Amino acid sequence: MKSLYSLVFCIPIIVATPIQSAQALSSAEVSAIAEAITVRIDGQNSGSGVLIKRQDDVYTVLTAAHVVATADEYEVVTADELRYPLTYSNVKKFPGVDLALVEFTSSKPYQVAQLGDSSTVRAGELVYVSGFPMPTAAITVPIWNFSEGKVTANAKRPLADGYGLVYSNNTLPGMSGGSVLDSQGQLIGIHGRADGERQVKRTETVYVKTGFNLGIPINTFLSSVGTVHPALGFSGNVATVGAELTSDDLYLQGADKFQRGNYQGAIADLNQSIDLNPQNAFAYNSRGNAHFELRQYEDAIAQYNQAIALNPDYAEAYFNRGLAHQLMGNDAQAKQDHLTSKQLLGGQVESLENKADRIQQLLDQKPNPFEFPK
Repeated sequence: MKSLYSLVFCIPIIVATPIQSAQALSSAEVSAIAEAITVRIDGQNSGSGVLIKRQDDVYTVLTAAHVVATADEYEVVTADELRYPLTYSNVKKFPGVDLALVEFTSSKPYQVAQLGDSSTVRAGELVYVSGFPMPTAAITVPIWNFSEGKVTANAKRPLADGYGLVYSNNTLPGMSGGSVLDSQGQLIGIHGRADGERQVKRTETVYVKTGFNLGIPINTFLSSVGTVHPALGFSGNVATVGAELTSDDLYLQGADKFQRGNYQGAIADLNQSIDLNPQNAFAYNSRGNAHFELRQYEDAIAQYNQAIALNPDYAEAYFNRGLAHQLMGNDAQAKQDHLTSKQLLGGQVESLENKADRIQQLLDQKPNPFEFPK
């Protein structure tokens, strides 16, 4: 198969039974696992899914519920390009969580995912997302995509629909329902949401985003699968966490408020997150983005400076700082930041000047905080 590499309160959580520790795999080794276990789901709401179980000739696929939200004729497309129909009446959706199970029948031996323990994942660790982006004008057929990034938060208190895992991977529409794997190739989450409403198009197929991508931790699946589909046989141990919010919880809340346009609320949450963890470069970048949306460009630059000081290879922070400098008329610094970002991203970034010009046009047209051009 062709592939495309791109760049509160006490609540119960599930802790999966630990698998024997193993050395981290290379990205190539993880990609081989990801390609084997990730499937395409074709239908009205095309997306991706992950093979998690085989019982006789019945395979179970875990995906995001919104991929199969509408009754339709769906097909599961496996790594060998074979198509298997699924019966929509057999789709099992999880109450209150954006997860669903679908099934298909085949006598062929397909690899299934090895489930990890999402509770052990820490910010800064490598993570991989696998899925099938939707076709575009340039690429007219779905091509499997594998993206490397880092975890930016693993919150104990998820957002609505169960989202609690945040990562920086470059994802595209159509990858919802795909696998989120750790460095040992274990399934630690299901990808479900990307920074779609704030994507900035650079070509027909590639986007620059703020890095706010969301997945549902696999332990969330394990905590409720026993009631949704007990015959699968998955189980785990239940643990309890205290009511005090962690730095990751506050980062997730702040980033979510930013997505919803509540920039002051985002800054308030990110302030608390940074107080608890002043070494989180992602939180400084997010706080800078909130100031940027409020047109407080000097404050935004100060935040980007701190993010870059903590992570000198943070391409997104350079790019965002360049935008702020551009809008303040600091052309030389803007060009330097753009050049650095471009080098870190391997040249795959839209011209800063072109993007800044389009943003300035929106600023001139709109009295309210602007939206990034699509």
